Amino acid sequence: MIKKMIVFIITCISFGLLSLQQDNLKVLADTDNQFTIELHHQLSVYESNPVSYTPGSNVTFQLYDLTADYQKHENDENYFENLKSQNQGIQNYIQDSHICLIDTKTTDANGQATFHVSKKYGKAYLIVQQKSSQLESDGLSYEQVSDPVAFSLSNQEMDKNKLEVETKSAIVTRIPYFFKYGKTLDHKELPLTGVKFVLYKTVDNQKKYLTDDNSWKTTDDPLHEKEIKKIVSDDTGLVALNNSKLPAGQYYFQEVQTLKNFDISSQAQHISVNIPAVTSLANVPPITVNGEPLSKVAAGVIPNDVSQNASLRVLNYQKKQPTKQPPFSLPFLPETGIAIGTISLVGLLIILLVILIKIYKKRLQLKRSFKNEK
Repeated sequence: MIKKMIVFIITCISFGLLSLQQDNLKVLADTDNQFTIELHHQLSVYESNPVSYTPGSNVTFQLYDLTADYQKHENDENYFENLKSQNQGIQNYIQDSHICLIDTKTTDANGQATFHVSKKYGKAYLIVQQKSSQLESDGLSYEQVSDPVAFSLSNQEMDKNKLEVETKSAIVTRIPYFFKYGKTLDHKELPLTGVKFVLYKTVDNQKKYLTDDNSWKTTDDPLHEKEIKKIVSDDTGLVALNNSKLPAGQYYFQEVQTLKNFDISSQAQHISVNIPAVTSLANVPPITVNGEPLSKVAAGVIPNDVSQNASLRVLNYQKKQPTKQPPFSLPFLPETGIAIGTISLVGLLIILLVILIKIYKKRLQLKRSFKNEK
């Protein structure tokens, strides 16, 4: 009986040790097939100059399997950069391209998060910040968001079993902007550079214009008033009011100087800007210009798709050139450059004719006087 119990105990121990060994081998095998992506995230410090950063804790990121979409664009050398520039439109791209979510992680107190993926050559991944970090200052709301990160794994990186990815957030603000375009006489639209605008609000039916020091001033000549802030269109026609902290309210852009071949349109003198109040940091409503909602601006840069399309345009129209009236000319004279020569010749002939008539009359008088003497 005792021998049987000893044999049973030894058998159980042996089975347990064997199972433990198999589990360890499985873990080692899984570890060999795993690749680690270590994320380091930093938040920009608001209004720091130069820009400084602090560890971005409690920020959520999502990891997507980008392999199938990457293979479709394998010959596009700008593929990863184009994804990075999507920024605010990246969620639409993920949905439209049916890109699959792998994992979701939140950064720790040091701004770090770790993802584990399968160790396979040619795999491509996309890391996207799930939700903006938000803060409020002086009654204005700001968001912090990092650009999407897209990459594929090379053999060299897989040999190291780990890839470190650094992300930095950018301040996202609500900035009013639009594009200044001109419509030519042949109905083409082109960006106008160097067109000047001012911004005003109405107080007691009076226009008060924004100044360079973010105060407001009444004037009858905003173009030549030095203190009034001038917003000038760049070479893409972009007109953007940067570095001005406008609280919620109604404002207007007013065009005060355009290019010499164009007229300032009535629309350009009264461009509506509405900045809605923020009631919840979870839902920051967009600014509207002429009723059109604007995409938010990250680190002072307009989203790439907005810049390419220049979708919100305010037009001026090219002036019609006055038609030139032909110079008056007598019907018997030519209208070319030889007219002067012809007139001179005719004048000379008339002078010769007058001289000949005088000579003839003089001779006639001499003959008559000679006859009378006889």
